[in-house]
Amino acid sequence: MAEPGAIWRWLLDAFDAHQSAVLLIVTESRGSTPRKVGAKMALTASECIGTIGGGLIEAETIAIAQRMLADGEATPKICRRAHHPSDNIAPSGMICGGEQTVLIYPCSSNDRQAFERLLASCRSCVPLNWCVSARGMKLAPAADFVSGEFVDGENWLYRETIGQCKRAYIIGAGHVGLALSKVLTMLDFDISVIDEREPLDSLPLGNGVQHKKRLSYADIAGHIPEGSDVFVFIMTPDHYTDELVLSKLAGKRFAYLGLLGSRHKIALLKQRLSHTLPLHYWQDIHAPMGVSINSHTPEEIAVSIAAEVIQIVNAH
Repeated sequence: MAEPGAIWRWLLDAFDAHQSAVLLIVTESRGSTPRKVGAKMALTASECIGTIGGGLIEAETIAIAQRMLADGEATPKICRRAHHPSDNIAPSGMICGGEQTVLIYPCSSNDRQAFERLLASCRSCVPLNWCVSARGMKLAPAADFVSGEFVDGENWLYRETIGQCKRAYIIGAGHVGLALSKVLTMLDFDISVIDEREPLDSLPLGNGVQHKKRLSYADIAGHIPEGSDVFVFIMTPDHYTDELVLSKLAGKRFAYLGLLGSRHKIALLKQRLSHTLPLHYWQDIHAPMGVSINSHTPEEIAVSIAAEVIQIVNAH
C-alpha cells in the first residue's frame, strides 16, 4: 500500500521546512477527463506530490498555482476547463471530451491541525468528513460517506470522506496470493493474507502485505468482517478447502467475493455445494475471478483479478 495519507505528510513536512504550499483538488469531472473527482496534488515553489491528471491541464494549473505562490496569494481559485471546444468554459487544449474543475487552495498555518488529523485518519482507516471552503477547512466524524461533492456558488465548498480504506482479504498465501498482494498494494488496499499452513510464519510483512493470519479455514467466517469496503479473494491450495471457505463466506455482504479456478472446477464446486449453497448466492460470487485476458502466470492472473476489481470500484 502506498503510504497512507502521503500528501498530508508531505504538506506537514513543507510547513516544517517553512515552505509555502498549495493544494490542488479535482472537485468536478464530467465526461472523459484525465482524473476524476478527489484527485489531489500539492506543490511548493520547487517540488510536488500527486497528480490531477497530467498533460496540458496539469501543466496549466501548476503554472497558475506557482504564480499564486510567488505572489503570496491567499484566496483559493477555482479553475474550470473544457477538454473540447466550448463557448462557455475555457478550453484546456486537450481533446478528451469532458470538463473538469480544479480547486487551487493556498495552504496556511491554520491548516496544520487539519492535515495532522487527516494523516492520522488515513493511517488508522478511521474516516473523517473533510470540508474545504473559502473560510478554510473543517473536519467531522464520518457519519456518511461522501466520495467527493462540490457545491458551486458564492459560498462554494468541497466535501469528501478521507480515511476510508479498501480492505483486501486474500485467503491462501500461494504464488497467486502473493502476486495479487503486490498488485493491490499499488491500488491502495489494506491487505491481509490468511492461510492455515505453517509457511505463513515466514511470510514477511511489507512488500504489499500489512497483516497475516494463520488459522483454520473452518474458522474463517469469524475473521473477515462484512462491509462495502471489504474485498475477499479465495485461492487456497486445495479445491476442498476452497469449497469449505466459500461455504463459510457465501451470502455475506462484501464489495467483492471471488474464487480462483478454472470453469471446470467452478462447475464441480457448484454441483457439490448445490444442497447447501442456493444458486442465487452464485450471482454475487466472481467465479472464476478475474477478467479474461488469457492469463497463465501468477502475475498475469493477479493483474486480471485487479482489473476486475477496478472495473467494479469505478462503476460506483
